Amino acid sequence: MQITLNQIKKIVGGTFQGDAALLKKKIKRISINSHDIHKGDLFIGIKGEKFDGDQFASDAILKGAIAAIVRNKQEAIKNKILVKNGREALGKIAQYWKAQSKIPLVAITGSNGKTTTKEMVASVVSIHLKSKKKLLMSQGNYNNDIGLPLSLLNIEKTQKCAVVEMGMNHKGEISYLSKIARPDVAVITNIAEAHIEFFGSKKGIAKAKSEIFEGLKKSGIAIINRDDEFYTLMKNAAQTKKIISFGLDKKADVYLYKTSKDISHIRTPKGMIDIDLKLQGDHNLKNALAAIATSIALKIPLKTIKKGIEAIKPVPGRLEVKKGSNGAILIDDTYNANPESMRAAIDVLANQAGKKILVIGDMGELGKKAMQYHASLGTYINKKKISDVVGIGPLTKYTIGKCKGNAKWFGNKKELIRYVKAKIGKDSSVLVKGSRFMKMEEVVEELT
Repeated sequence: MQITLNQIKKIVGGTFQGDAALLKKKIKRISINSHDIHKGDLFIGIKGEKFDGDQFASDAILKGAIAAIVRNKQEAIKNKILVKNGREALGKIAQYWKAQSKIPLVAITGSNGKTTTKEMVASVVSIHLKSKKKLLMSQGNYNNDIGLPLSLLNIEKTQKCAVVEMGMNHKGEISYLSKIARPDVAVITNIAEAHIEFFGSKKGIAKAKSEIFEGLKKSGIAIINRDDEFYTLMKNAAQTKKIISFGLDKKADVYLYKTSKDISHIRTPKGMIDIDLKLQGDHNLKNALAAIATSIALKIPLKTIKKGIEAIKPVPGRLEVKKGSNGAILIDDTYNANPESMRAAIDVLANQAGKKILVIGDMGELGKKAMQYHASLGTYINKKKISDVVGIGPLTKYTIGKCKGNAKWFGNKKELIRYVKAKIGKDSSVLVKGSRFMKMEEVVEELT
Protein backbone atom coordinates (compact mmCIF):
# COMPACT_ATOMS: atom_id res chain seq x y z
CA MET A 1 0.00 0.00 0.00
CA GLN A 2 1.26 3.49 -0.86
CA ILE A 3 -1.00 6.13 0.63
CA THR A 4 -0.20 9.02 2.99
CA LEU A 5 -1.68 9.43 6.44
CA ASN A 6 -3.08 12.78 5.30
CA GLN A 7 -4.91 11.08 2.41
CA ILE A 8 -6.38 8.57 4.84
CA LYS A 9 -7.49 11.40 7.14
CA LYS A 10 -9.41 12.94 4.22
CA ILE A 11 -10.85 9.60 3.06
CA VAL A 12 -12.31 8.76 6.48
CA GLY A 13 -13.32 12.37 7.23
CA GLY A 14 -11.46 12.29 10.55
CA THR A 15 -9.58 14.74 12.74
CA PHE A 16 -5.85 14.25 13.24
CA GLN A 17 -4.20 14.82 16.61
CA GLY A 18 -0.45 14.43 16.96
CA ASP A 19 2.78 15.16 15.09
CA ALA A 20 1.75 16.98 11.88
CA ALA A 21 4.97 15.84 10.16
CA LEU A 22 3.61 12.29 10.14
CA LEU A 23 0.78 13.27 7.80
CA LYS A 24 3.26 13.09 4.89
CA LYS A 25 4.28 9.54 5.82
CA LYS A 26 3.15 6.74 3.52
CA ILE A 27 1.18 3.87 4.98
CA LYS A 28 2.17 0.47 3.62
CA ARG A 29 -0.14 -1.70 5.65
CA ILE A 30 -3.31 -1.51 7.78
CA SER A 31 -4.06 -3.75 10.73
CA ILE A 32 -6.96 -4.16 13.16
CA ASN A 33 -4.94 -6.59 15.31
CA SER A 34 -2.52 -5.08 17.84
CA HIS A 35 -0.66 -8.44 17.98
CA ASP A 36 0.08 -8.17 14.26
CA ILE A 37 1.77 -4.79 13.91
CA HIS A 38 4.75 -4.01 11.66
CA LYS A 39 6.73 -0.81 11.86
CA GLY A 40 4.97 1.89 9.85
CA ASP A 41 1.50 0.29 10.00
CA LEU A 42 -1.76 2.13 10.58
CA PHE A 43 -3.92 0.59 13.31
CA ILE A 44 -7.73 0.80 13.21
CA GLY A 45 -9.73 0.26 16.38
CA ILE A 46 -12.84 -1.83 15.66
CA LYS A 47 -15.61 -2.14 18.24
CA GLY A 48 -17.02 -5.68 18.43
CA GLU A 49 -19.55 -7.47 20.63
CA LYS A 50 -16.91 -8.72 23.06
CA PHE A 51 -14.06 -6.24 22.61
CA ASP A 52 -13.20 -2.66 21.71
CA GLY A 53 -10.17 -2.25 19.47
CA ASP A 54 -9.59 1.28 20.78
CA GLN A 55 -8.32 -0.29 24.01
CA PHE A 56 -5.40 -1.83 22.11
CA ALA A 57 -4.40 1.28 20.13
CA SER A 58 -1.70 2.31 22.63
CA ASP A 59 -0.07 -1.12 22.35
CA ALA A 60 -0.15 -0.85 18.55
CA ILE A 61 1.64 2.53 18.67
CA LEU A 62 4.28 1.12 21.03
CA LYS A 63 4.87 -1.78 18.62
CA GLY A 64 5.61 0.57 15.73
CA ALA A 65 2.31 1.76 14.24
CA ILE A 66 2.59 5.31 12.82
CA ALA A 67 -0.88 6.21 14.08
CA ALA A 68 -4.24 4.79 15.09
CA ILE A 69 -7.78 5.44 13.89
CA VAL A 70 -9.95 5.52 17.01
CA ARG A 71 -13.22 6.92 18.34
CA ASN A 72 -11.99 8.03 21.76
CA LYS A 73 -9.64 10.91 22.63
CA GLN A 74 -7.22 8.80 24.66
CA GLU A 75 -4.23 10.83 25.86
CA ALA A 76 -2.03 7.73 25.80
CA ILE A 77 -2.38 7.53 22.00
CA LYS A 78 0.09 10.10 20.67
CA ASN A 79 -0.86 10.12 17.00
CA LYS A 80 -4.46 9.44 16.13
CA ILE A 81 -7.25 10.12 13.65
CA LEU A 82 -10.58 10.53 15.41
CA VAL A 83 -13.65 9.08 13.66
CA LYS A 84 -17.20 8.17 14.66
CA ASN A 85 -16.93 4.52 13.61
CA GLY A 86 -13.83 2.37 13.02
CA ARG A 87 -15.67 -0.15 10.82
CA GLU A 88 -16.91 2.59 8.52
CA ALA A 89 -13.41 4.09 8.36
CA LEU A 90 -12.03 0.68 7.31
CA GLY A 91 -14.72 0.41 4.64
CA LYS A 92 -14.00 3.88 3.25
CA ILE A 93 -10.27 3.16 2.95
CA ALA A 94 -10.95 -0.19 1.25
CA GLN A 95 -13.40 1.47 -1.15
CA TYR A 96 -10.79 4.10 -2.07
CA TRP A 97 -8.03 1.51 -2.50
CA LYS A 98 -10.19 -0.74 -4.70
CA ALA A 99 -11.18 2.28 -6.84
CA GLN A 100 -7.48 2.92 -7.63
CA SER A 101 -7.25 -0.56 -9.15
CA LYS A 102 -8.50 -1.43 -12.62
CA ILE A 103 -8.62 -5.20 -12.06
CA PRO A 104 -11.93 -6.99 -12.70
CA LEU A 105 -13.62 -8.13 -9.49
CA VAL A 106 -16.05 -11.02 -9.04
CA ALA A 107 -18.34 -10.87 -6.00
CA ILE A 108 -20.23 -13.99 -4.94
CA THR A 109 -23.14 -14.26 -2.52
CA GLY A 110 -25.95 -16.77 -1.90
CA SER A 111 -27.42 -18.87 0.89
CA ASN A 112 -25.32 -21.93 0.01
CA GLY A 113 -22.30 -22.64 -2.17
CA LYS A 114 -20.56 -19.24 -1.91
CA THR A 115 -17.19 -20.63 -0.85
CA THR A 116 -17.22 -23.61 -3.22
CA THR A 117 -18.19 -21.41 -6.17
CA LYS A 118 -15.48 -18.92 -5.17
CA GLU A 119 -12.88 -21.70 -5.08
CA MET A 120 -13.99 -22.94 -8.51
CA VAL A 121 -13.84 -19.48 -10.10
CA ALA A 122 -10.47 -18.83 -8.47
CA SER A 123 -9.13 -22.13 -9.85
CA VAL A 124 -10.24 -21.23 -13.38
CA VAL A 125 -8.84 -17.68 -13.16
CA SER A 126 -5.50 -18.87 -11.74
CA ILE A 127 -5.03 -21.26 -14.66
CA HIS A 128 -6.07 -18.56 -17.11
CA LEU A 129 -3.56 -16.09 -15.64
CA LYS A 130 -0.94 -18.85 -15.34
CA SER A 131 -0.23 -17.72 -11.77
CA LYS A 132 -1.99 -17.78 -8.39
CA LYS A 133 -0.07 -14.65 -7.42
CA LYS A 134 -1.94 -12.63 -10.03
CA LEU A 135 -5.25 -13.44 -8.33
CA LEU A 136 -6.65 -11.91 -5.15
CA MET A 137 -9.08 -14.26 -3.42
CA SER A 138 -10.78 -13.54 -0.10
CA GLN A 139 -9.68 -16.14 2.44
CA GLY A 140 -11.88 -18.32 4.64
CA ASN A 141 -14.94 -16.46 5.90
CA TYR A 142 -13.55 -12.98 5.19
CA ASN A 143 -16.93 -12.00 3.75
CA ASN A 144 -18.40 -9.44 6.17
CA ASP A 145 -17.98 -5.68 6.78
CA ILE A 146 -14.55 -6.30 8.32
CA GLY A 147 -13.26 -9.28 6.31
CA LEU A 148 -14.14 -7.98 2.85
CA PRO A 149 -12.45 -4.55 3.30
CA LEU A 150 -9.35 -6.25 4.72
CA SER A 151 -9.27 -8.51 1.63
CA LEU A 152 -9.56 -5.53 -0.72
CA LEU A 153 -6.68 -3.77 1.04
CA ASN A 154 -4.46 -6.63 -0.18
CA ILE A 155 -4.92 -5.65 -3.83
CA GLU A 156 -1.52 -5.17 -5.46
CA LYS A 157 -0.38 -3.78 -8.83
CA THR A 158 0.78 -7.23 -9.97
CA GLN A 159 -2.70 -8.73 -9.62
CA LYS A 160 -5.00 -9.12 -12.62
CA CYS A 161 -8.28 -10.28 -11.03
CA ALA A 162 -10.08 -10.49 -7.67
CA VAL A 163 -12.66 -13.02 -6.49
CA VAL A 164 -14.42 -12.26 -3.20
CA GLU A 165 -17.29 -13.63 -1.15
CA MET A 166 -20.06 -11.57 0.47
CA GLY A 167 -22.02 -12.85 3.47
CA MET A 168 -24.82 -11.28 5.48
CA ASN A 169 -26.91 -11.53 8.61
CA HIS A 170 -29.05 -8.41 8.15
CA LYS A 171 -30.67 -6.27 5.47
CA GLY A 172 -28.35 -3.67 3.96
CA GLU A 173 -25.10 -5.58 4.55
CA ILE A 174 -24.69 -6.86 0.98
CA SER A 175 -25.52 -3.39 -0.39
CA TYR A 176 -22.79 -1.89 1.80
CA LEU A 177 -20.22 -4.49 0.73
CA SER A 178 -21.13 -4.27 -2.96
CA LYS A 179 -20.74 -0.49 -2.99
CA ILE A 180 -17.28 -0.85 -1.42
CA ALA A 181 -16.11 -3.53 -3.87
CA ARG A 182 -17.86 -2.28 -7.05
CA PRO A 183 -17.86 -5.70 -8.77
CA ASP A 184 -17.61 -6.28 -12.52
CA VAL A 185 -19.37 -9.63 -12.12
CA ALA A 186 -21.92 -10.26 -9.33
CA VAL A 187 -23.09 -13.82 -8.58
CA ILE A 188 -26.03 -15.12 -6.53
CA THR A 189 -25.71 -18.90 -6.14
CA ASN A 190 -29.18 -19.53 -4.62
CA ILE A 191 -31.75 -18.48 -2.05
CA ALA A 192 -32.44 -20.72 0.96
CA GLU A 193 -33.50 -20.47 4.61
CA ALA A 194 -30.02 -19.54 5.97
CA HIS A 195 -30.29 -16.65 8.50
CA ILE A 196 -34.08 -16.54 8.00
CA GLU A 197 -34.39 -15.42 11.64
CA PHE A 198 -33.23 -11.94 10.57
CA PHE A 199 -35.32 -11.63 7.39
CA GLY A 200 -38.69 -13.16 8.19
CA SER A 201 -39.06 -15.04 4.88
CA LYS A 202 -37.15 -16.48 1.93
CA LYS A 203 -38.39 -13.55 -0.14
CA GLY A 204 -36.77 -11.22 2.38
CA ILE A 205 -33.53 -13.15 1.97
CA ALA A 206 -33.82 -12.92 -1.84
CA LYS A 207 -34.26 -9.15 -1.67
CA ALA A 208 -31.26 -8.80 0.67
CA LYS A 209 -29.02 -11.02 -1.52
CA SER A 210 -30.10 -9.02 -4.60
CA GLU A 211 -28.49 -5.95 -3.02
CA ILE A 212 -25.25 -7.24 -4.58
CA PHE A 213 -26.39 -5.65 -7.85
CA GLU A 214 -26.52 -2.18 -6.25
CA GLY A 215 -22.74 -1.86 -6.47
CA LEU A 216 -22.38 -3.70 -9.78
CA LYS A 217 -20.76 -1.48 -12.41
CA LYS A 218 -22.95 -0.21 -15.28
CA SER A 219 -21.03 -2.45 -17.66
CA GLY A 220 -21.13 -5.32 -15.16
CA ILE A 221 -22.66 -8.78 -15.58
CA ALA A 222 -25.14 -10.45 -13.20
CA ILE A 223 -24.94 -14.25 -12.74
CA ILE A 224 -28.28 -15.65 -11.52
CA ASN A 225 -29.66 -19.13 -10.71
CA ARG A 226 -32.39 -19.87 -13.30
CA ASP A 227 -33.78 -22.74 -11.18
CA ASP A 228 -34.37 -20.54 -8.13
CA GLU A 229 -37.96 -19.67 -7.22
CA PHE A 230 -36.86 -16.03 -6.87
CA TYR A 231 -35.16 -15.84 -10.28
CA THR A 232 -37.54 -13.12 -11.54
CA LEU A 233 -37.04 -11.04 -8.38
CA MET A 234 -33.25 -11.26 -8.75
CA LYS A 235 -33.42 -10.55 -12.50
CA ASN A 236 -35.51 -7.43 -11.85
CA ALA A 237 -33.04 -6.31 -9.18
CA ALA A 238 -30.23 -6.52 -11.74
CA GLN A 239 -32.23 -3.99 -13.82
CA THR A 240 -30.57 -3.21 -17.15
CA LYS A 241 -27.38 -5.14 -16.45
CA LYS A 242 -26.40 -8.02 -18.71
CA ILE A 243 -27.45 -11.37 -17.22
CA ILE A 244 -25.99 -14.86 -17.64
CA SER A 245 -28.25 -17.45 -16.02
CA PHE A 246 -27.28 -20.97 -14.95
CA GLY A 247 -29.13 -24.07 -13.75
CA LEU A 248 -30.57 -27.45 -14.62
CA ASP A 249 -33.45 -25.70 -16.41
CA LYS A 250 -32.87 -25.67 -20.17
CA LYS A 251 -34.05 -22.05 -20.24
CA ALA A 252 -30.76 -21.13 -18.55
CA ASP A 253 -27.84 -19.78 -20.56
CA VAL A 254 -25.53 -22.33 -18.94
CA TYR A 255 -27.30 -25.62 -18.19
CA LEU A 256 -26.78 -29.36 -17.74
CA TYR A 257 -27.54 -30.98 -21.10
CA LYS A 258 -27.04 -34.57 -19.91
CA THR A 259 -24.87 -36.78 -17.69
CA SER A 260 -23.10 -39.94 -18.88
CA LYS A 261 -20.58 -42.05 -16.94
CA ASP A 262 -20.06 -39.34 -14.29
CA ILE A 263 -19.32 -36.75 -17.00
CA SER A 264 -21.56 -33.67 -17.01
CA HIS A 265 -22.23 -32.35 -20.50
CA ILE A 266 -22.97 -28.65 -20.16
CA ARG A 267 -24.33 -26.32 -22.80
CA THR A 268 -23.13 -22.72 -22.74
CA PRO A 269 -23.44 -19.67 -25.05
CA LYS A 270 -19.86 -20.47 -26.16
CA GLY A 271 -20.49 -24.15 -26.92
CA MET A 272 -20.51 -27.50 -25.08
CA ILE A 273 -18.18 -28.28 -22.19
CA ASP A 274 -17.70 -31.73 -20.59
CA ILE A 275 -16.84 -31.69 -16.88
CA ASP A 276 -15.63 -34.57 -14.69
CA LEU A 277 -16.59 -33.00 -11.34
CA LYS A 278 -14.64 -34.29 -8.33
CA LEU A 279 -17.18 -32.97 -5.79
CA GLN A 280 -20.21 -34.94 -4.65
CA GLY A 281 -23.83 -33.84 -4.80
CA ASP A 282 -26.18 -32.13 -7.25
CA HIS A 283 -25.72 -28.87 -5.35
CA ASN A 284 -22.02 -28.90 -6.25
CA LEU A 285 -22.95 -29.43 -9.90
CA LYS A 286 -25.02 -26.23 -9.63
CA ASN A 287 -22.03 -24.49 -8.04
CA ALA A 288 -19.97 -25.61 -11.05
CA LEU A 289 -22.61 -24.20 -13.43
CA ALA A 290 -22.42 -20.87 -11.55
CA ALA A 291 -18.61 -20.90 -11.83
CA ILE A 292 -18.77 -21.69 -15.56
CA ALA A 293 -21.21 -18.81 -16.15
CA THR A 294 -18.93 -16.49 -14.17
CA SER A 295 -15.84 -17.60 -16.10
CA ILE A 296 -17.66 -16.98 -19.40
CA ALA A 297 -18.48 -13.46 -18.15
CA LEU A 298 -14.72 -13.01 -17.63
CA LYS A 299 -14.17 -14.12 -21.27
CA ILE A 300 -12.14 -17.20 -20.31
CA PRO A 301 -11.93 -20.02 -22.94
CA LEU A 302 -13.94 -23.21 -22.33
CA LYS A 303 -10.77 -25.38 -22.33
CA THR A 304 -9.38 -23.36 -19.43
CA ILE A 305 -12.72 -23.43 -17.61
CA LYS A 306 -12.77 -27.25 -17.86
CA LYS A 307 -9.24 -27.51 -16.40
CA GLY A 308 -10.06 -25.15 -13.55
CA ILE A 309 -13.33 -26.82 -12.51
CA GLU A 310 -11.85 -30.34 -12.70
CA ALA A 311 -8.86 -29.29 -10.56
CA ILE A 312 -11.13 -28.51 -7.59
CA LYS A 313 -11.02 -30.75 -4.53
CA PRO A 314 -13.44 -30.59 -1.58
CA VAL A 315 -13.12 -27.53 0.68
CA PRO A 316 -12.32 -28.61 4.29
CA GLY A 317 -15.51 -29.35 6.19
CA ARG A 318 -17.67 -29.36 3.04
CA LEU A 319 -18.53 -32.95 2.07
CA GLU A 320 -14.90 -33.83 2.65
CA VAL A 321 -14.37 -37.60 2.48
CA LYS A 322 -12.07 -39.02 5.19
CA LYS A 323 -11.03 -42.40 6.56
CA GLY A 324 -13.23 -43.19 9.55
CA SER A 325 -12.91 -45.54 12.50
CA ASN A 326 -13.11 -49.28 11.86
CA GLY A 327 -12.52 -48.74 8.13
CA ALA A 328 -15.65 -46.66 7.61
CA ILE A 329 -16.02 -43.78 5.13
CA LEU A 330 -16.57 -40.50 6.95
CA ILE A 331 -18.04 -37.47 5.17
CA ASP A 332 -17.16 -34.26 7.00
CA ASP A 333 -19.74 -31.55 6.23
CA THR A 334 -19.34 -29.64 9.49
CA TYR A 335 -18.56 -26.19 8.06
CA ASN A 336 -22.13 -25.01 8.61
CA ALA A 337 -25.76 -26.03 8.11
CA ASN A 338 -29.17 -24.76 7.10
CA PRO A 339 -32.24 -26.70 5.90
CA GLU A 340 -31.29 -26.72 2.22
CA SER A 341 -27.62 -27.64 2.71
CA MET A 342 -28.71 -30.31 5.22
CA ARG A 343 -31.04 -31.89 2.65
CA ALA A 344 -28.29 -31.75 0.00
CA ALA A 345 -25.86 -33.53 2.36
CA ILE A 346 -28.47 -36.19 3.20
CA ASP A 347 -28.90 -36.83 -0.53
CA VAL A 348 -25.15 -37.43 -0.82
CA LEU A 349 -25.22 -39.91 2.09
CA ALA A 350 -28.26 -41.67 0.62
CA ASN A 351 -26.29 -42.35 -2.58
CA GLN A 352 -23.48 -44.15 -0.70
CA ALA A 353 -23.25 -47.94 -0.64
CA GLY A 354 -23.67 -50.08 2.49
CA LYS A 355 -24.77 -48.94 5.93
CA LYS A 356 -25.55 -45.21 6.11
CA ILE A 357 -25.26 -43.30 9.41
CA LEU A 358 -26.30 -39.66 9.73
CA VAL A 359 -24.93 -37.62 12.65
CA ILE A 360 -26.50 -34.18 12.97
CA GLY A 361 -26.36 -31.14 15.23
CA ASP A 362 -28.75 -28.19 15.47
CA MET A 363 -29.20 -25.68 12.66
CA GLY A 364 -29.02 -22.07 13.86
CA GLU A 365 -30.61 -18.72 12.97
CA LEU A 366 -33.97 -20.17 11.87
CA GLY A 367 -36.12 -17.91 14.05
CA LYS A 368 -39.63 -18.83 15.19
CA LYS A 369 -39.89 -21.73 12.76
CA ALA A 370 -36.74 -23.47 14.02
CA MET A 371 -38.67 -26.40 15.55
CA GLN A 372 -40.72 -26.75 12.36
CA TYR A 373 -37.62 -26.82 10.14
CA HIS A 374 -35.98 -29.47 12.32
CA ALA A 375 -39.13 -31.61 12.41
CA SER A 376 -39.56 -31.41 8.61
CA LEU A 377 -35.95 -32.57 8.26
CA GLY A 378 -36.97 -35.81 10.01
CA THR A 379 -39.75 -36.26 7.46
CA TYR A 380 -37.21 -35.74 4.65
CA ILE A 381 -34.82 -38.32 6.18
CA ASN A 382 -37.64 -40.89 6.21
CA LYS A 383 -37.79 -40.69 2.39
CA LYS A 384 -34.15 -41.78 2.18
CA LYS A 385 -32.61 -45.15 2.98
CA ILE A 386 -30.60 -44.05 6.03
CA SER A 387 -29.72 -46.89 8.44
CA ASP A 388 -29.20 -44.81 11.59
CA VAL A 389 -29.85 -41.19 12.55
CA VAL A 390 -28.02 -39.73 15.54
CA GLY A 391 -28.69 -36.23 16.88
CA ILE A 392 -27.32 -33.78 19.42
CA GLY A 393 -28.62 -30.35 20.42
CA PRO A 394 -32.06 -29.31 21.73
CA LEU A 395 -33.53 -28.73 18.27
CA THR A 396 -32.50 -32.07 16.75
CA LYS A 397 -34.85 -33.68 19.29
CA TYR A 398 -37.64 -32.61 16.92
CA THR A 399 -35.81 -34.23 13.99
CA ILE A 400 -35.23 -37.49 15.83
CA GLY A 401 -38.85 -37.43 17.02
CA LYS A 402 -40.04 -37.52 13.40
CA CYS A 403 -37.57 -40.18 12.24
CA LYS A 404 -38.71 -43.76 11.76
CA GLY A 405 -36.43 -46.73 12.45
CA ASN A 406 -33.06 -46.41 14.23
CA ALA A 407 -32.96 -42.83 15.48
CA LYS A 408 -31.36 -41.76 18.75
CA TRP A 409 -30.79 -38.41 20.48
CA PHE A 410 -27.91 -37.62 22.87
CA GLY A 411 -27.40 -34.89 25.44
CA ASN A 412 -23.60 -34.85 25.09
CA LYS A 413 -20.97 -35.63 22.46
CA LYS A 414 -19.04 -38.23 24.47
CA GLU A 415 -22.04 -40.57 24.63
CA LEU A 416 -22.90 -39.88 20.98
CA ILE A 417 -19.35 -40.67 19.83
CA ARG A 418 -19.25 -43.89 21.89
CA TYR A 419 -22.57 -44.98 20.35
CA VAL A 420 -21.53 -44.21 16.75
CA LYS A 421 -18.13 -45.91 17.14
CA ALA A 422 -19.90 -49.11 18.18
CA LYS A 423 -22.14 -48.90 15.11
CA ILE A 424 -19.63 -48.34 12.31
CA GLY A 425 -17.55 -50.81 10.30
CA LYS A 426 -15.96 -51.31 6.88
CA ASP A 427 -19.33 -51.23 5.13
CA SER A 428 -20.41 -47.94 6.77
CA SER A 429 -20.65 -44.40 5.47
CA VAL A 430 -21.02 -41.72 8.15
CA LEU A 431 -22.01 -38.13 7.44
CA VAL A 432 -21.51 -35.48 10.16
CA LYS A 433 -23.17 -32.06 9.86
CA GLY A 434 -24.43 -29.17 11.98
CA SER A 435 -24.28 -25.40 12.31
CA ARG A 436 -21.02 -23.68 13.20
CA PHE A 437 -21.89 -23.15 16.88
CA MET A 438 -22.43 -26.90 17.38
CA LYS A 439 -18.72 -27.61 16.71
CA MET A 440 -19.49 -30.94 15.04
CA GLU A 441 -15.86 -31.12 13.89
CA GLU A 442 -15.19 -32.42 17.43
CA VAL A 443 -17.24 -35.50 16.51
CA VAL A 444 -15.32 -35.88 13.25
CA GLU A 445 -11.98 -35.78 15.11
CA GLU A 446 -13.06 -38.67 17.35
CA LEU A 447 -14.42 -40.74 14.46
CA THR A 448 -11.35 -40.48 12.21
